[in-house]
Amino acid sequence: MAAEEIDALEVHFGEGGIPGLTPKYAPTPHFDIVIKEKKLTFEEASRCLNTLGKDESGVRYAYLMLSATERKLTDISTVANFKHLLFIDVSGNYLNTEAMYVLTQVPFLLYLRAERNVLESAGFRIAPYLQVLILNMNQITETCDINQPMLELLELGENLIYTAQFDPEGLPNLKELSLHNNHLIDTSGVFPTSLEKLYLNKNKIMKINSNFPKLPNLTVLNLRDNGIRKLGGLSENLPNLVYLNVRCNKITKVRQFRKISPLSKLETLILLENPLYEGKKAQPQDEEDEDQETTITSTEPDTENTADFEGSDVDTTVKSDPFKIHLLVLLPSLKRINKEFVTLNERDMAEKNSRKLLAEIFEEQSSEDESEVPTTSEYTTDYTTETEVDEKSYGDVEANDEVEEKTLKTTEEEGKKEATTGQNEVDKLNI
Repeated sequence: MAAEEIDALEVHFGEGGIPGLTPKYAPTPHFDIVIKEKKLTFEEASRCLNTLGKDESGVRYAYLMLSATERKLTDISTVANFKHLLFIDVSGNYLNTEAMYVLTQVPFLLYLRAERNVLESAGFRIAPYLQVLILNMNQITETCDINQPMLELLELGENLIYTAQFDPEGLPNLKELSLHNNHLIDTSGVFPTSLEKLYLNKNKIMKINSNFPKLPNLTVLNLRDNGIRKLGGLSENLPNLVYLNVRCNKITKVRQFRKISPLSKLETLILLENPLYEGKKAQPQDEEDEDQETTITSTEPDTENTADFEGSDVDTTVKSDPFKIHLLVLLPSLKRINKEFVTLNERDMAEKNSRKLLAEIFEEQSSEDESEVPTTSEYTTDYTTETEVDEKSYGDVEANDEVEEKTLKTTEEEGKKEATTGQNEVDKLNI
């Protein structure tokens, strides 16, 4: 296959990936298995070939895919003999980083999957046409050595990564990155600015750093299943964010979502299974609305599927979210909240009742991660429109949050601490 043809080739991988390649399995427990040397023979490799197609000449035919999975292999050097391969899957073996170097000798490689091996690093030699690299369930600890100029999709889930440090110059075309189920404790780090989708779900993230990396092209951010309490730090650096998932975190108050109001392009917000839902029940919908909503399914890609492997957040039985209208007041650009799409009636209701709803939001009692807020009277006067918050009152809330940040010194082992602030008189914050 000519280099010009490779450049023009567009590879599209759907939700199921490449047909015939490895599905998602549970990780192989390498730690209690004795690894014996096993080399892939030429004859065995030949039996692993499939998917016939035209080679670089455009005239002859050759096998374009090799799938040598679950074979306990430690040496795959014979793969270098198959120069026409575009897709390789060697998942479920005992391959280390050194054993994988041979695959970079395959000149036209586009797609490489090596899940459930014993790779210590993803710093392979440059493969000039590699677009997809899937290395979930290995033993990778560092990410700064990855250098693949054409790479668009990188999955490093279920490894041993504690900090995200990528070389943006080494990954100039990376669009989708998954670091799900690693050991990240915050959102700091260095990421390629070309990213459009970022999956940080199922880590140990406790807070969103104020210096969150500036990612101007990011449209999807998944922070599900972490320990996040506050939502500051996202707004300024993610101007094009469309989808945000903070499901299964520790957010206790609706008013936290005012901090992401500068995300003017945000359309989908997933916040189920946070403490703010404790004791809350779904509100009954009007019969007319229910008829329209119960058959709705999402037309957008399943943004959780790549990282969670648990399916979509959308189902066919929709109940009205108890905070839906409140969130529309704070984030009027939303089109979908959890499992529901926003209707025109709900948007109109949010606009007409904005004063009352804002008062309810900011009257919420203090919690373990929130300090006291100003009285409701400060939020119900001097509106320029029905949907605007008085700048002075909003500023008071922001100032109060700054006091809270200075007085809270959170630890997981401690119960309650006493802290005082000057003018706000914040007493006995529960950590």
